[in-house]
Amino acid sequence: MLRPLVFLLLTFSSLPQSAAVTKDEPPAPYVDADAYEVYSTILPSEWPLRVANAKTLVIMSATKGYQMCLSPEKESEKVIGTAISDYVKLNEKTWLLQRKFSLETPYTTLGSDELKAALERGGWDGFYKQHPNSGGWIELSAVGFNADKTAAVVYMGHSCGMLCGGGGFHVLRKKEAKWIPLEWKGRACGWAS
Repeated sequence: MLRPLVFLLLTFSSLPQSAAVTKDEPPAPYVDADAYEVYSTILPSEWPLRVANAKTLVIMSATKGYQMCLSPEKESEKVIGTAISDYVKLNEKTWLLQRKFSLETPYTTLGSDELKAALERGGWDGFYKQHPNSGGWIELSAVGFNADKTAAVVYMGHSCGMLCGGGGFHVLRKKEAKWIPLEWKGRACGWAS
């Protein structure tokens, strides 16, 4: 009995913390169409699809704000600096993601209470019994944009087991109506376990 409790405490204590939201203030719906274009561009590159060949994606239903750790050099600061600032501002609160992703792979959204219940009923085995062939779950931040929405900064991470997961920031630019990775100079960050 002690082992599952320790596992749950370790799992939830290691999850990145979002900005505080009061109990009286539910997350507002996140309705930015450009953000869903960005999400739909980067989601196929995440581990559950790229490596685990997930048949159904599990996406957490609320955004998670992650501490900004991108540090662009002066030349790149001109291009992505305002997108980074917008990211920081938007992620001061939690947003409720809508079912507006354009993906070839089916997906479901999962609330934190549902995730907690699945893990309490059997740890990762309990999660995978409810969400087989999912490769775990994916978390997304709100997307920061520059003023004309031609540059974007977003965090995406995934959890797939006790010591299985990773995440990092994606920096993109819009070219010919499509979002593509942006080449920039500076320091980036990410994590893997």
